[in-house]
Amino acid sequence: MFYKNQEVEVTIEDMSVNGEGIGHAHGMTLFVKGAVVGDKIIAGITKVKKNLCYARVVKLIKPSAYRSTEVCPKAKPCGGCQLQALNYDKQLELKANHVRNNLIRVGGFSENLVDNAMESIIGMEEPYYYRNKLQMPVGLDKNGNVVMGFYLSHSHDIVPIDKCYLSHPIIDNVISIVREWIESEKVSIYQDGQGVLRHILIRYGFYSKEIMVCLIGNVKLDKKKSDKFFSKLDILVDKLQEVEGMTSIVLNSNCKNTNVILGDETTVIWGSETITDCIGDKTFNISAKSFYQVNPIQTKKLYDKVGEYANLTGSENVWDLYCGIGTIGIYLSDKAKSVFGVEVVPQAIEDAIDNARLNNIKNAGFLVGKVEDIINDIKWSDSVGVYKCDASSQISEEISVAKPDVIVVDPPRKGCDTNCINAILKLKPERVVYVSCNPSTLARDLHILCESEYKLSALTPVDMFPQTGHVETVVLLNKRPNNACNN
Repeated sequence: MFYKNQEVEVTIEDMSVNGEGIGHAHGMTLFVKGAVVGDKIIAGITKVKKNLCYARVVKLIKPSAYRSTEVCPKAKPCGGCQLQALNYDKQLELKANHVRNNLIRVGGFSENLVDNAMESIIGMEEPYYYRNKLQMPVGLDKNGNVVMGFYLSHSHDIVPIDKCYLSHPIIDNVISIVREWIESEKVSIYQDGQGVLRHILIRYGFYSKEIMVCLIGNVKLDKKKSDKFFSKLDILVDKLQEVEGMTSIVLNSNCKNTNVILGDETTVIWGSETITDCIGDKTFNISAKSFYQVNPIQTKKLYDKVGEYANLTGSENVWDLYCGIGTIGIYLSDKAKSVFGVEVVPQAIEDAIDNARLNNIKNAGFLVGKVEDIINDIKWSDSVGVYKCDASSQISEEISVAKPDVIVVDPPRKGCDTNCINAILKLKPERVVYVSCNPSTLARDLHILCESEYKLSALTPVDMFPQTGHVETVVLLNKRPNNACNN
């Protein structure tokens, strides 16, 4: 039986998605922080559970052939890059295996089916400096000094960061200007419900070269109540205007004692409310609260794979579920008869409609609501495409859409809601293209969809987040004949 602080020799056989090395000793599974697959180490036990232990590397006896030098000096304490110590080819192999193993173990698909359906993971030529968005918490250390950076893994302690090797370098330059302003103007920092400044959010358009700075503060958007902060903010605005590409400076109000980063209200301090950027030949307006993929280089590859699996000929009606600001549907619209996007967030639908107008898209419409509610309330027509519709939380009798031939679904990490799955099974489109950022919930949902109506035809992992444990996957499901076997 292991105990805390005990040391044991272990060979690392695998890695978790959190970047922990996995090994075995005396019948116990050990998850070892700082170890990579192939390492032979002395591990120090940090926590003991019934069937497993957590540990750290005390001594590296023989380093793995897959071990790589971490480019970031803060990689170990920072919770952002779990896999930097593993060479990139091995990272891709690890992620592809993670997708494969979940489909087999959680989804219940046969190894033969998964191996036949699975295409090679799509990686990056340059697996650094790819992020177009960075958000940093601002806090105070135990000595009262201002710290900006990222949270320590499994903690709310901030690891000070001057340079992030995942984000575009222009973002670091902007962060340094904000940091200098905070220190020189002694800006009030939020802590335990008191103070003002909470987070900094920077967005950068890789193709437009436009920059947004969003300050998140415990402040009412009323200058009369916050004269000191707003007068200091004017100084920052003057400095930021000198940065080439600066397009938008906004202030977001978050006065709640919560871990949620962004509040409900945002006001423009200078410039525009949005910046623009492109995916392929489509342009999108991006606000502070927009969901927009953080890796624009891989996003085009991801969407191209979605288009390949959707196999559109111009005669198909496409439904885009969990559509966000409409990026996937708009990207596919040129090859579809019609596109209909559904999203529960009203602001996202307003953005989707604006983005359709921005791209002069005539065959797309978007509606606020839950998929299952819309299916029950909508007026069906198989002969027409989607009429224009305004963002609304109510179903309009004037909206007429065609039943989908293809459904594209891109849910959050928790996967599809049960009602959404049931709605897809009720609609029975010829093809479903599922985009997932979580292999375990993907496998769970595919198991349900393939129990009776669909067959797993193809899947491709896409590395949207190099140096981290996250992986995106695009899956094609084809409707299959009744009683056909799916193994």
